[in-house]
Amino acid sequence: MNLGVALTAWLSAVGLDAATAGQPIPSADAPTVTVRADKSEARVGDPIAVTVSAIGPVGTPINLPSSGTLDLAPFSLLDRKDEEKDLGDGKMRREFVLSVAAYEPGDVTLPPLDVTYLGKGGDVLTAHTAPVPIKIVSLLANESEPALKDNAEPVPVLERNLLVVYIAAGLVVAALGGIVGLIIRKRWKARASQRPAPPRRPPHEVALERLDRLGASGFPEGGDLRPFTFALSEIIREYLGARFGFDSLELTTEELVSELRRSAGGSLSLVMGEVSSWLWACDLVKFAKVSPTITEARGALETAIRIVEGTRPQIAPPAALGATALRESTGG
Repeated sequence: MNLGVALTAWLSAVGLDAATAGQPIPSADAPTVTVRADKSEARVGDPIAVTVSAIGPVGTPINLPSSGTLDLAPFSLLDRKDEEKDLGDGKMRREFVLSVAAYEPGDVTLPPLDVTYLGKGGDVLTAHTAPVPIKIVSLLANESEPALKDNAEPVPVLERNLLVVYIAAGLVVAALGGIVGLIIRKRWKARASQRPAPPRRPPHEVALERLDRLGASGFPEGGDLRPFTFALSEIIREYLGARFGFDSLELTTEELVSELRRSAGGSLSLVMGEVSSWLWACDLVKFAKVSPTITEARGALETAIRIVEGTRPQIAPPAALGATALRESTGG
């Protein structure tokens, strides 16, 4: 065997070649480092994706210098992304994707990049990528002597300008729409004013409903029932004022009783004493700060219901209405 061939084979076996002979022998777990660019020719300022790929053992830390210390001249770093992928069999591929750009035209070279890794002995070792030649083309490269052209002679152009017509038509349409809207609005208001308002609910129905809700809230054992009594008094006061046509909420009990006698006349003679006593009892709870018992509270609620039932308008039965109409028709 030729001596040179044998020497070359031996150098390859220990991980060296003629170019690296005389340098330190790389670690046995040194990663395989490659570099590639997505284009060999680009225009000034165009981004170029450069991918540095390192394949090595899973447990071997591999890194590319940080963006701040990475020397890419004459290129500028635009962006960087690092990715990892487990290849199985204890191998890991780490890719460093760099987005770079050059701003001077000509044949330029991306310099070799240092990929550091940690050897088995704990030493920080370095593997180098190959340089990548890239041609940067000027944006004016299609001109042998790029220069601005002379200004062309003005050319008369006649063009119908319909912008004013469109604006005028839009204003007319908007005005018509506003007028139509006003007419419709006035008609709706006129119809709304002509509609009869819904009939008010009779005061006794409202009062009985509120008393029912108040009683349904319950009587807490050992609790303070004064708020219950206050609410009960307000319901009856508001009912009496609505029933007989006067403002009752701002009146004292004495004034309220006097107004009831004046407004109701003799229609309340049967229940007037009960109404007056009930109102004074509520005032005693309010001003003497005496909390009623549950039995007293229930009794006050039942009396309130009885007051409403006893003072509500009485509707005559149909038979009585018929007899009254017959007497009026016969003059009897």
